[in-house]
Amino acid sequence: MNFPKLLYIAGSQDFTDKPSFFSCLEHLLSEGLSWFQFRDKALSESELFSWASEIRDLTSRYSALLTINDRPDIAALTDADGSHLGQDDISSIISDLPHRPKPSFHIGISTHNLYEVKRAIILAPDYLGVGPINPTETKTLEHAPRGIEGIIETRKVTKLPLVAIGGITPSQAGEIFKAGAQTVAVSGAITKSSDPARTMKDFLSQSR
Repeated sequence: MNFPKLLYIAGSQDFTDKPSFFSCLEHLLSEGLSWFQFRDKALSESELFSWASEIRDLTSRYSALLTINDRPDIAALTDADGSHLGQDDISSIISDLPHRPKPSFHIGISTHNLYEVKRAIILAPDYLGVGPINPTETKTLEHAPRGIEGIIETRKVTKLPLVAIGGITPSQAGEIFKAGAQTVAVSGAITKSSDPARTMKDFLSQSR
């Protein structure tokens, strides 16, 4: 499965209010964003479903992929394109989603070392998240940064698409692609940018 070169990750906690979230997301979609992951840490269950449904409608209008973080059930209910799971959420593949809701539904799994890579491969995901590449302010780190070496060592043991994540900057993206990543995942670098669309394009320019 081929995935876009850039994955933008955000949730309600990253914005002051709902309108600013949707305004930013739609602007990025209109400027070429083709893959978005909804990762939320603050919404209630009903709010999560409501936001995810609205995001699905918006991303569909721009023919962009939508991945829901940690919640394959919400992903299935909103007709999202896939779900991303952390190591602690792997059991959700069996308990919450015994069968993929559609053939194209993708599943990604986070990995932080080779043990987790090999464990994830057993479950036949469609891609692996590899990180953290660098320290990051958008997520509390439980694992030491791996640098680009994390991509290199993961590529040696699998041909699955790799999504690099964790404090990545545009200047670093080119080397990450060369090391074997198919995609760079970005959150704060775009969300906190004074010109999010320009920053997004700076990342994409490094994939050529």
